[in-house]
Amino acid sequence: MPKSILLIAYNFPPLISPQSLRWFYLTRELRLMGHHIDVLTISMPERFTDMVDLIPKDISLYRALPGPFYYLTYKYSRENKTKAPIDKDTSIDLWRYVYKLYLMTYSIGNYILIPDLHTEWLPNCYLKGASLMKQNRYDIIISSSEPAVCHITAYLLKKRFGIRWIADYGDPWVYPVSAKRDSKVKNRLIKGLESILLRDMDCITVTTAGTKELYLKDYEFLSEDKIEVVPQGYSPDIFDKAPSNKNEGEFVLSYCGSFYNRLRDPTVLLQAIKELDLKGLKVKIAGRINEFQAYLSEGPLARIVEYRGFIKHLEALSLEKDSTALLFISNAVDTQVPGKLYEYIGANRPILCITDNMDDLSATLIRDTHRGIVVQHHKEQIKEAIVRLYDLWREGSLDRSFNLDELNEYTWYNSAKNIGEVIDKL
Repeated sequence: MPKSILLIAYNFPPLISPQSLRWFYLTRELRLMGHHIDVLTISMPERFTDMVDLIPKDISLYRALPGPFYYLTYKYSRENKTKAPIDKDTSIDLWRYVYKLYLMTYSIGNYILIPDLHTEWLPNCYLKGASLMKQNRYDIIISSSEPAVCHITAYLLKKRFGIRWIADYGDPWVYPVSAKRDSKVKNRLIKGLESILLRDMDCITVTTAGTKELYLKDYEFLSEDKIEVVPQGYSPDIFDKAPSNKNEGEFVLSYCGSFYNRLRDPTVLLQAIKELDLKGLKVKIAGRINEFQAYLSEGPLARIVEYRGFIKHLEALSLEKDSTALLFISNAVDTQVPGKLYEYIGANRPILCITDNMDDLSATLIRDTHRGIVVQHHKEQIKEAIVRLYDLWREGSLDRSFNLDELNEYTWYNSAKNIGEVIDKL
């Protein structure tokens, strides 16, 4: 039976992130199943437009300012910059000063606020959410984390209005690797707060069985039937909207996504690429690569690698489906499958998966679908795998060496069916 849903999602187009794309696609599918969905998200500067034109017109968007820090961050970000000329001689020292001030403010705010700096959205989000609850008859609230402020807001609204609540987790709050960056005291505070919220959630949805097991282990009061797995997916119709421009005569390996120290480290991959001497080899990287950008200007890498920066979502889909093969680095912990892997499956291109654990969730998925090659995080293995893909390409047998058919069981439609069943149960 169709329901009226209020989705609280800090990350939603035009702000693009894995959790933003997750709920962009899920809301489209849930709407087609007959559900009515209102989305409460953050206000963004007008120059941010990515994916906005693809949001169905009958999904109502309500926006609230993110808070002073992130409002200024988005307003003066590179994505929002004007095309006016800048005098580099007079601006570079000022830019360095402003950037240092930005990092200092971020560090202090992230340390003080629980769980993190995004909590500055809480007052604006709660007031807007309460107003919407008074104006409309919602059957269910769905909150999307990360960031965690969405769950906190949903908790407060449930306490006030007594509404059913589904909490969706893109990532655990205290992630096994990134948690090392926070103090033990702060991690205990976060887990204490999360424990209070978990007890009030009517249902918890996570992206993998590994995350479900993690929560059942960390919070013994949770019952197995309270947590449902709603995996990531891909959308064939959105891939069809992405223009195609094949790279004739080039062997193009592409990586789309983010690099992170300790969690998704590209150092060994870049070392392997630097030592290859393959005619026509081109490596294209798009996304936030953080501290690893300096590697790309070194020697042979500067000639082989084309860094595209942070590109629009449809551009990323075009890059993926036009590539000869796709590069994928598994997370350093076996609780998550990055959503990008499902997107890669939708691109119908061979995948080279690099992992520390040959039996992790991502590696198993690629082997089970016969979608590509899985190797360990060792330079020689990576080089051998790239050469193997290159030789198959030169022989004209690359595509028929793997299963590149549509895999409909991994589409967003199937993921939305899972969450639709959760909604029906509530």
